[in-house]
Amino acid sequence: MIMRRHPINVAIFLAAMLFGMNACDSKPPVDGGDASASASESESADSLESAEASDAASEVASESASEVAMVDFPHGAATALVAGSGSGYTDVSNWAPGICFPMAQTPVYANSQVYSPGGDHYPTTTASNHGVQCDPVNYAYPWKDNFCEARGWNNPVCASGQGHQGQDIRPATCKANMYWAVAAEDGVVTQVGSYTVAVTGNGAPHRIYRYLHMQKSSVKVTVGDAVKRGQKLGLVSNNLGVSNGVQQYTTIHLHFEVRIAQAEQLADGTQLTANAFVPPYTALVDAYQRKLAGDCPTVE
Repeated sequence: MIMRRHPINVAIFLAAMLFGMNACDSKPPVDGGDASASASESESADSLESAEASDAASEVASESASEVAMVDFPHGAATALVAGSGSGYTDVSNWAPGICFPMAQTPVYANSQVYSPGGDHYPTTTASNHGVQCDPVNYAYPWKDNFCEARGWNNPVCASGQGHQGQDIRPATCKANMYWAVAAEDGVVTQVGSYTVAVTGNGAPHRIYRYLHMQKSSVKVTVGDAVKRGQKLGLVSNNLGVSNGVQQYTTIHLHFEVRIAQAEQLADGTQLTANAFVPPYTALVDAYQRKLAGDCPTVE
């Protein structure tokens, strides 16, 4: 059984300091592959629910996930990456229990942007044809974890010491600027970049949630805004910012990160510093099960 983590540093970093660092997806895209820029990373919407429904959803956030109705769906186990795509990790804890699923509309499909059709590592890095990102296989269950797939970024949680730094999630269809990303919990907007938004949760341990690849013109929040669980942040896109004056693109997806605001220790003794990435997959599976059961109505 995985042991509980224990904070070892109660100092919580201000978000402006936390996100001065670059974060990442992968190298520049080839035939639609995922990418990363040197700058800071990364339809019809649901109808607004009644105020009473929104209040009820907020109350749910404070409850144990086991107290909320669950709807199962086909998904691979945490750490079960696409074959040949990278290494696993040992701490499969739910690092953000009770969060709202970070996309408003369902269904969605969590899988790799790099090791799936349309990605620059599919089916091999040297292939002359990497396929297309709109391949139906990318828009079907089961989900696949991709937190520790080989991307070249330092990540001490991963067995290899390197990996991805979040979970990639495709919207219902292969269309950009139609599906909303929403706040995972009540919090404060602590970063808005050219294609990113970060929200720091109000409640301890003040998890930091970062959303990458949104359409800049669709972003509805600014730094310092207070947001509610389920509130619209921006539209999921393929935006990768501008590099050397040229607009860059990735595949159509939301890259969702969970970071810690203070130093913590894994059950195996691994020390994580403030602002470190932690695996979001277990939390996302739990949140999606509740989302399918009606949890987390969208808030304007």
